[in-house]
Amino acid sequence: MKKNIFSVFFLFFFLMTVMQVSAQQKKPFKWSMAFQNVKTQEMMPVTKPVNAQTGEQFRLFICPAETIFCYVIAESSNGSDLSVIYADSLKSKDIWDFEIQLSLPRGSESLWVIASRDKLPSLDQKIAAMEPDPGSSQRRALMNEIFSLRSQVSKFKETPEKPVLMGGASRGSAKFDGWEFSGLDTYVKEIAIFH
Repeated sequence: MKKNIFSVFFLFFFLMTVMQVSAQQKKPFKWSMAFQNVKTQEMMPVTKPVNAQTGEQFRLFICPAETIFCYVIAESSNGSDLSVIYADSLKSKDIWDFEIQLSLPRGSESLWVIASRDKLPSLDQKIAAMEPDPGSSQRRALMNEIFSLRSQVSKFKETPEKPVLMGGASRGSAKFDGWEFSGLDTYVKEIAIFH
């Protein structure tokens, strides 16, 4: 009987030690993002709405500290156009850039950036179901999935973004201001652009 109790305590202690070591070894999920007006080269905020003119071009830079899964989705001002700009993994330490051009009608466009340590199967399914010219039900299903992810990743759980200087591995030696995100395993960021 004493031998069984000792075995149970030993097993419990061993499992607790393994779980603590693995939790300590898991690196925080870090990535950085910057948003730039192509014409003026001005770095735009990602923490508040951006004021722009119709036709202006922007460049979104993303720099992961480790390989991440990234989704970049643009929603037009009237909600009738939804385009998936990127939906795949991004390798670590490189700076990835995506160009976005504002188009009519005027209003408020949204650029959704979803970064995750792990693949998001439900979001992948909604994206795979999108046709070249998606209907309203497909657009609604994709946006509902984004809103669902956003509600799961409550703003109250997020650590505040902090300013960071990003180097331009894909653009020579240029340096530019961005924002670093660290802590959660999934982030859903909306960049609102008024034009």
